[in-house]
Order: sequence, then structure tokens, then C-alpha cells
Amino acid sequence: MDSSAAVNSITTRLTQSIAQQWSATMADRCVLAVGLSGGLDSVVLLHLLAQLRSMLPIDLSAIHVHHGLSQYADQWQDFCQQLCNNWSVPFRSVRVRVKAKGDGVEAAARKARYQVYSEYPADAVVLAHHLNDQIETFFLGALRGGGLRALAAMPAQRILTKHCILWRPLLPFLRNDLLAYADAWDLPYIEDDSNTDTAFLRNWLRLTGLPHWRERVPHLDNQVEAAIIRLQDELSIVEEVAAEDWLKVYSPQQGFQIPVWRELSETRRKQQLRLFAHKHDLGLSSSVALDEFARQLYANKIGAEWSLPEGKVLYYSCKLWIHRHNITQQWPWLALLPVENKQMMSENQIQWVRNQFGLADIQPDWIVRAVNGNDKIALRGLHKNVKKLLQEYKIPPFLRCIWPVLCNTENECIAVTNVVVATDLGVPEGWMPLVTSLPKYF
Repeated sequence: MDSSAAVNSITTRLTQSIAQQWSATMADRCVLAVGLSGGLDSVVLLHLLAQLRSMLPIDLSAIHVHHGLSQYADQWQDFCQQLCNNWSVPFRSVRVRVKAKGDGVEAAARKARYQVYSEYPADAVVLAHHLNDQIETFFLGALRGGGLRALAAMPAQRILTKHCILWRPLLPFLRNDLLAYADAWDLPYIEDDSNTDTAFLRNWLRLTGLPHWRERVPHLDNQVEAAIIRLQDELSIVEEVAAEDWLKVYSPQQGFQIPVWRELSETRRKQQLRLFAHKHDLGLSSSVALDEFARQLYANKIGAEWSLPEGKVLYYSCKLWIHRHNITQQWPWLALLPVENKQMMSENQIQWVRNQFGLADIQPDWIVRAVNGNDKIALRGLHKNVKKLLQEYKIPPFLRCIWPVLCNTENECIAVTNVVVATDLGVPEGWMPLVTSLPKYF
């Protein structure tokens, strides 16, 4: 095959596949942003989509995430900028700070990268993962003890935000296909020096582990690809069942309904707890911790706790409560306290609503602060300790310590937000202070 025939052959295979995928499932998503690292895979993907602009009604751009982890990071950014200039593709680069925690540098860099993608104005962020990446992801999931979701590897599409999805159109193709395309078109690309560092498990798998397994099982890639497709089908069924269970178990008004949850089978109960943690961005749980919390919750053990990377889930007063490690992120108003009522209002951290019984007026210089042990409020001729009152309202201990109260200029408690106002100051159809992020008790 001469060089022009080679170009036509590999170009036709790749462009037809991408065009068919887009027409079948993406026709309503015309604003596409390619995640461009400058490496072989993303350069090929950007070139393919740039060629397809004459065939498809797509608005194409590229986004580069500057991780700052390599001494060559600035050069990579410049390369991507120049490449996009040459191909008339709008380009944007975003610098991030990678903060490695327990999962290591790779995981932290990935998290930072996907955060950038989620904030980019596009209908779809298009990534260049290919079949070799998919196979490596499958084995990494198995080596790390992952479940069905990990073994199902990467879906061709998944929701990124309410308005944007991730799309991986190159998953059916091997890296050699992309290399052949780059050679045929004489495309420039960069080599990440960290890709040869076998201290990273994925690199070891690619360079050392998988070559030996491929010698033993010649059709390994095809067999793993088929297994992944079956696993993704099975995962879809599991997710459908889980979504149906979630609609029964959880509602915005009532929260997580534990009596309904207890009617599910043991496996489905644990699945709903995983879903609860996922929907509240609490991180992944160990199987041991999940099993123990599910057991205690089923047994109605008051005070049961489930520790997760981003916080705890507590069972108290027949409800599940979230107590995040970053408490000011969970309760933004807490960082303001103590503060004048007018500032709380200007920061949209407090609202005043009409209630059957509330304060007669609203003073801008009243102070909102966290409750303390000596606070009392006048209720029906008595002075009630505020923390005792919060306990009676079944508010968990960790919230009783920070609950916001409203005080007059003499620092006397005249209202417990979301709960009551002092009866000696209240009037029918008066004003009640409401912090919307907290449960409402009036």
C-alpha cells in the first residue's frame, strides 16, 4: 500500500467511526472541547475532529491542563498552543495545583484535571482514551480489588455535569491505530517522560505486566474487550435497579427513608448507601466500613457512624446526617459568625420568612453567632437552655455546638434560627430567621 492509500485507509476508519458515533448519540451536542495534553492520543483526536468540522456541525475547541508536575510543563503548554494556532482551533490552558493525598499524585492530578473539565463551557469534553487504556484500566481495577464498576472500566460516554458529558470516541481503537494515523499525517506530538516510570502501576502494567500476558494469551486484548462490554451491560442493569430503589428510598422533602431502605435485600441496601455517599460527594468506602454501618443501621443502633474520606454519615433521630471534615464548606455561614444580621442577609446566608408566630420586626444590627452553653431563650414565661432545646428537637450533637442563634444588642438570645423565636417578643404572622442549609423545624 502506497503512502496515500495508507493515509486514506486509516483516516477513513477513524473518521467514519467518530462521525457515526456522533450522529448516533451526540447529534444534539455541537460544542465540543478536546482535552489536549500534547501526547500522541490527544493530538490524533484533535486532528480528527478538526478534519470533521467540514462534515459535522460542530464547534471545536481544545483545553489543556497545566499540572506543573514536569519540568517540561511550560513547553507542553506552548506546543499545544502552537498546534491549535496551526489548525485554527480555539485554545485555553488552565493551571492547577496538584495536592497529592492518600491516593497519590496520579489520582490527585486526575481529580484536578476533571474539575477543570467540569467547569469548561461545552456540551461534551472529548477525551482520547483508546482500547489499550481500557484494557489497562480493567486490570488496574482487578489488581486494586475493585467491584463491577471498576472492572467495567471506562464508558464511551458519561455525565460530567448537568449540561456536559465526557465522550471517548477512540475506545474501539488500539494505540497502534493512532500511531499509524499520526505517521500517515506526519503529526507532531510530545512524549511525557513520566510514561516510562514503572514506579507508577499503570506504566508497569503497560511496559512489563501486559506484554508477558499477551505472550501467554495471544488474543488477550480481544477477550478483555469482550469482557468489558459484557460487564458494562451488567453494570447498566445494576444502575437501573439502583436508580429505581433510590426513587423509593430518598426524597428531597423526607431525605433518606430508613424504613423503606430496610425493606430492600441486603445487597440492595448496601448499594443505596454507596449511592448516598456518591450523591453527596463523600468519597469511596471500604467494604468493611460499609458492611458494619449497614448492619448497625438495619439494627436501629442510634449513633451509628460511617467514616468516609470527606466526612461522616451519622444515624440519629431516625435520620442520616452528614458531618463533613471541611465544616465551613458544608456550612458557609459558619465562617462569618459572629456577624450582624444585615451582613448575613447580604451574603444570602439567612432569610426572613413569615410564620404563624415570629418577631415583630427585623433589625439590621442584631448579631448572628454560634450557640454557647449559657444561652437561654424566653419560651412561655420560662427561660430555656438553647442547647437543651436543640436536643429536644432531635438535632445531633455536632450541630448543636455550631447552631446559629440571633441575639439583640445586649447579646441576649431572641431567636434560634429555623426553630423558634422568644415568645415575649413574638407576634402572630411575624418574622422567622431561616438558614436554608439547615433543617427547618417551624
